[in-house]
Amino acid sequence: MIAKIALLSGLLLTQAFAADSSHYQFTRDIVRQDSREQTLLAVTLDNPVYAASAAGFRDLRITDQDGVETPYLLQKITSHKTVIKRLPSNSKTQTLQKSGDDGIVVMVDLDKDAANADGLAVITAQHDFEYVLQIYGSSDDNDSKNWQLLTDNATIYDYSRYMAVSNHEIDLPNNNYRHFKIVIAQATQAKIGKLLELTRTIRGDEKPQLSEKLDLLNEPLHIDRIEFWHNQTETLPETEQPFDYPVAAFKISQDTEHKTSLIDIDTQNQPLTGFTLKTATASFSRNADVQIPVKHRGETRMQTIGTATLEALHFHDINREQSNINFQEQRQPHYRIVIHNQDNPPLEISSVIGTGHGYQLLFLPQPGKNYQLQYGSDKAEPPHYDTAPIQELLRRGYQSMAANLSPESATTPIEDKFDFVRLLNSKLFLGLAIGLMVVVLGWSLYRAGKRVGDLPK
Repeated sequence: MIAKIALLSGLLLTQAFAADSSHYQFTRDIVRQDSREQTLLAVTLDNPVYAASAAGFRDLRITDQDGVETPYLLQKITSHKTVIKRLPSNSKTQTLQKSGDDGIVVMVDLDKDAANADGLAVITAQHDFEYVLQIYGSSDDNDSKNWQLLTDNATIYDYSRYMAVSNHEIDLPNNNYRHFKIVIAQATQAKIGKLLELTRTIRGDEKPQLSEKLDLLNEPLHIDRIEFWHNQTETLPETEQPFDYPVAAFKISQDTEHKTSLIDIDTQNQPLTGFTLKTATASFSRNADVQIPVKHRGETRMQTIGTATLEALHFHDINREQSNINFQEQRQPHYRIVIHNQDNPPLEISSVIGTGHGYQLLFLPQPGKNYQLQYGSDKAEPPHYDTAPIQELLRRGYQSMAANLSPESATTPIEDKFDFVRLLNSKLFLGLAIGLMVVVLGWSLYRAGKRVGDLPK
């Protein structure tokens, strides 16, 4: 009986080990222009690969027509990025003159060695203001300068009374002027005084009357300094290239108890680092969180992975917007954005776009051989390839050649094959294992008791 049980267990284990080999659900041909040349190929991963591949891309395999694995290097896609750096153009304020009743005129000259100015900033510690400026430029060094209008109706403002929004900077058109005249026709603004005077009047038996008196204060603009700058274009070393990924679906609901808007998002497991919201609401400022579902002790709870302040201000010629929420790279099928509305009406969200990295596989194909990419296995272990030759070519500056992927082709569905891991985790297997142990233990006790009974008395 014990031999039969051992034989049955051995057959089960043999079947389990035979079925434990990794199974790949999808295969795609790698298409290149000329398979006869020696080159460094780059295969860019796309949405179908992201959707079906395992965490960490541990199940990606490149094989040739004979089924032999080929080493590859998994790499984030990078690009050269050109940025504009703002550098100071040193200047000196020459004079400040009054103009009319409430206007001022400021004369500023660039230093001899300063670069031509692309813009200026009016630095002031004041809040809650709006001023309109005219800026003139001249290259004449004599007193009677020939002033040319550079910008008209340029606005500096601070709306911190309503929202943390301000602008002290003005861009200038391309010019080579060394002398500047800044005109503020109305450099004083009326403000309501902080003190409110209440007067109570009592006349005989009449009901007391209250009257209010507000003081209007004329507050002039106080300029700490004026700073000029110039723009300098620089090309940065290779940096990770951002990609936009459309979401599969999103649904908006309102949590009236907590005064929040909930945006539940479905994706295709792309490598995301943030979301961008498109909204029709003109002006707002709201705190927002990005969350993912996490299982803990059999329960699913939401974990916050990123926070941001969403802002927008569209008023006259002001168009400012910050609608991004960033986080560390994730590959999740479901996300949730929580927008804290407090007592404000919900935002009108029109679309949600995912942003994140892109990945590619670099490998060295053998001339004359065809290759394919396999993926879609939860059982596959991360490969350990020798990538030193590929990295050496990259250090030497060799450029890769792009290769394409053919349409996705599904192999035998993974559900049709024996899943040993799923069997081990099933209640049926646990019950059979316990039952088998009970049978073996009972049989052993029976045999031991029989041997004791056969002993001579």
